[in-house]
Amino acid sequence: MFGLFKRFRRNALLKEPLPSSWQQALGDALPFLETLNTGERLGLESHLKILMKQKHWVGAGGFELHDDIRLTIAIQGARMARALPLDAFERLSEFVVYGEDFTRPDDAFGGPIHGEAHPFGTVVLSWPACQEGLAYPCSGFNPILHELAHVLDVSSGYFDGTPLLHRGEDYEPWARVFQHYFDALRQNPEQAFLDLYGAEDEAEFFAVATEAFFELPDGLLDEAPDLYEELRRFYRLKPHIIPCSCTSHEPDEDDPDAEPDEVGRPLFGPGDPLDFL
Repeated sequence: MFGLFKRFRRNALLKEPLPSSWQQALGDALPFLETLNTGERLGLESHLKILMKQKHWVGAGGFELHDDIRLTIAIQGARMARALPLDAFERLSEFVVYGEDFTRPDDAFGGPIHGEAHPFGTVVLSWPACQEGLAYPCSGFNPILHELAHVLDVSSGYFDGTPLLHRGEDYEPWARVFQHYFDALRQNPEQAFLDLYGAEDEAEFFAVATEAFFELPDGLLDEAPDLYEELRRFYRLKPHIIPCSCTSHEPDEDDPDAEPDEVGRPLFGPGDPLDFL
């Protein structure tokens, strides 16, 4: 009975017109919006409605969670799930958003946390980290995509880097390809195209690969075409590049030898969780 009622509510929600403010926000966030086919556009709007209306949203630590913040986050989720079934984020129950980076006393790294996903259905995000990732799409750093990839991952019951795939025959090539690149990242980090954070474990590798797939698809296709193909087959789409006009990754004109500003996760050093590399 509960399942029927839930399905009835969802069907009623999906029939509602998309608010004009949401349409405007979609166009602003996704410059490729008009190039989507009918199916992807419908999936995008449907997932957006579900994330906005059927998930619980909490501002943590007194942070005032405005509708435009909720919409910005939900658009990224709809972007990645637009070709997936409507129950793709069924395990997700709530978003908890901090107005700053947060820390946990038991965290081995000890630094600020940009986001985390829990198996019981909560995704926690730092809004400044989300803003940073969205401002620099060429960095391959997007905490929203990263944490929602974990939600997809745990849909299989475990954070193990393998979400529920569409067909039984998909698991063998997925396991083979992902294991190959995960091992390569751990063994030869100096040659890595992917963020080193992906070497933490298989779950982080899938999340980092997802970020690269949506944010740096051309680079991923060049460096790891079979990994790109597995992700394309899972997400059932070809990602679109969001143009990036930032200069933060380029040396200062007045000091060409200076290191470019870093965006996203801090580099790992001796004694940090990745000192096995």
